[in-house]
Amino acid sequence: PGPAGAPRIDGQVFLTDMIACRLMKQIENLRQRQFTDPDIIDDVDVLNKLLHANYKEMSRWEVYKNEVESGHLQWGTCHTEAFFKENARMMEGTDGDFRLLKVLIALLSSKDEEVASIACHDIGEFVRYYPNGRAIAKRLGAKELVMPLIEHDNVDLQRHALQCVSKIMVQHWEFVKTG
Repeated sequence: PGPAGAPRIDGQVFLTDMIACRLMKQIENLRQRQFTDPDIIDDVDVLNKLLHANYKEMSRWEVYKNEVESGHLQWGTCHTEAFFKENARMMEGTDGDFRLLKVLIALLSSKDEEVASIACHDIGEFVRYYPNGRAIAKRLGAKELVMPLIEHDNVDLQRHALQCVSKIMVQHWEFVKTG
């Protein structure tokens, strides 16, 4: 603990947050530029090495968890059927409080339409692969927040909201053909 009992924050926390915000891609872009100041080049290289070292130590679940907690969702390998088949049970959390699912449900109200779309997708996949996921998502209020998104102006968000609601409402999803 830091002063007055506050938790101590070290560089690891910031590196994890940077990874969750997809800073690695931006650093790669900076490395391609031609800077005249050698200090900038050195700083970008050091940050690149630190981010890559930290990323290698993180599991895919940790990357996903940090991304959701940051609220900066972007399409990627953690937003797939395969990921949720493997990790749906992790959504329980260590205390069984489904905190991460609650964060996803809160992200349904995001002004960023891509974030809301991804939240719809992820909630739908959770419902599909977690035993009794439908009841848990309903109990936490997911259905009520997703329903209005079906009429959103953004067609992509509409599609993901409709798929999410369908997954919440269909009892035996394994019998439904998906294209």
